[in-house]
Amino acid sequence: MIATAWRVAGVGFSLLVVLAACLLYGVSPDQVAFLNSSVGDLTIGFAVRTDDLTVLMLAVVGVIATCVQVYSLGYLQQRPASYHALVTLFTAAMVTVVISDSLFLLLIGWEVMGACSYLLIGHYWERRDARSGAVKAFLMTRLGDVGFLFGIFVIGLGAGTFRISELDPAAMSPGVLTTGTLLLLVGVVGKSAQVPLQTWLPDAMPGPSPVSALIHAATMVAAGVFLIARLYDVFVASETTMTVLAVVACVTMLFAALCAMAAVEVKRVLAWSTVSQLAIMFSALSLGTADGRHAALFHLVTHAAFKGLLFLCAGVLLHQVGSAAFVVLRRYTRRGRLRKALRVTFVTMTIGLASLAGVPGFAGFFSKDAVIEAAWHHARDSSVVGWIVLVSVCLTAAFTAFYCMRMWLWVFFRTPALAGALGAFEDENATADLDEPDTSKLRDAPWVMLAPLVLLAVASIVLGYVDGVHLNWGIGAVSTVLVLLGALPAYSLWSRGADPRPVVLEREFGVDPAYHGMFVVPVRWLAKLTVAGDRDVIGAYVRAAGRAGTLASQGFRRLQTGNVQTYLTAAVVGVVALAVLAGVISS
Repeated sequence: MIATAWRVAGVGFSLLVVLAACLLYGVSPDQVAFLNSSVGDLTIGFAVRTDDLTVLMLAVVGVIATCVQVYSLGYLQQRPASYHALVTLFTAAMVTVVISDSLFLLLIGWEVMGACSYLLIGHYWERRDARSGAVKAFLMTRLGDVGFLFGIFVIGLGAGTFRISELDPAAMSPGVLTTGTLLLLVGVVGKSAQVPLQTWLPDAMPGPSPVSALIHAATMVAAGVFLIARLYDVFVASETTMTVLAVVACVTMLFAALCAMAAVEVKRVLAWSTVSQLAIMFSALSLGTADGRHAALFHLVTHAAFKGLLFLCAGVLLHQVGSAAFVVLRRYTRRGRLRKALRVTFVTMTIGLASLAGVPGFAGFFSKDAVIEAAWHHARDSSVVGWIVLVSVCLTAAFTAFYCMRMWLWVFFRTPALAGALGAFEDENATADLDEPDTSKLRDAPWVMLAPLVLLAVASIVLGYVDGVHLNWGIGAVSTVLVLLGALPAYSLWSRGADPRPVVLEREFGVDPAYHGMFVVPVRWLAKLTVAGDRDVIGAYVRAAGRAGTLASQGFRRLQTGNVQTYLTAAVVGVVALAVLAGVISS
């Protein structure tokens, strides 16, 4: 009964968010303040606002959250009440971030999202990897949020207001502006899993697939892009911050794309892809132009559609097959059983991967081209940042096409060189690929799970045309060539039954072991030293004082024998001793 109530409440709230976006569309921008208090010349309180960016994000969050809630009705059977309650709270937290016109109100939604992500990633708490992934996500995002909190105070105190709509970069000194925006950027880097705080997001995959779709598509990781877009005038006023953002974004997009090229599990490929695509959005924002901001938001919207679709498709594979690992899924491709049994999933996942790769005609093609065009225009103005962004995005586009084609072929199609492919994903036991899986009960997911897939698949095509087709044919041709340059090597390797994975990529550049050596090991040694100091130094004094009292009491107890002769003897001895002592002193 409770689970049903939360299911209804979750779907209802998500639809309410979509309805709010529809009702606010075309309404004049407005702000409403409440619970304000003055401290000297500084006003502290809460405020909400409605404008075009608010409506856009409400629509994205509402649609993705509705798809996730509906999909979860058929996907999740374990602890559904707590799950739907947390997803609803998570959605409400993102809505709070979106409508906030107060840095304090935005911080509340920001932090609630972090707490909900920890609980949702660890939903399968009986699994060790889910628990460790949840703790890792919580700690790394909280580390970034420390800088975010200080950034709010620096910006608010420097500007004399915590109202976002009233922040005036001209009213802040350059030092305050740079310091404040850099601190806010630390929080953005943590929340959106950018270098150097990127490793938590791929390790969050043990959580339910609908949670991955919600977190990676439209809410938590997209909050960083939204924040910079909301405070764009403030960030653009600091050239140093924008340069740092560009460097972080370019390094992240290439790093994550290379990691995705070597991943051997569908959800992990998609997780690294999310990190890379978010970096593309940040790179567009780092250009500091209106075109760059528009391209970033355009790509955010299309990314929400096709990445949400892909994670839900991965959930179908997990739900119906029991695994999303390449080594398991490719055993179903020998007679095309996976494609035939999961027809809707195959078609919709193909559309999602085509949009992610930037295949012409799909939404991802138009939004990625918008980023490339914005970078090209900025680079022509002799901007070093523009050139760096342009080259990085083009390389990332080719890498993206490679891992999309690689995953599509290995998951759904039998390689012509089957003998050469034995052990391609399972080095320890190559003959395991010869095992014939039982496909007699393999069916596509129920309609309640397939309906969101179809909706998001349509969106992954249609959204590219919603903004109107403003295509630069030259850039479109270059983008198409980049897709071919990435897809053809993937096809060639697959056709030869080869999947080379350099050790450095398979180990994801060794960042996690490096972090373990630099941070985890020293912290553990420090903890052991602290425990030893408390136990062997401070505790020793405490234990010694107690032991001394115990020994003294035992000594005095021995004097109480109850024998009168002993007492008289002791008294005589004492008197004699005192007399002798008095004589010695007097002489």
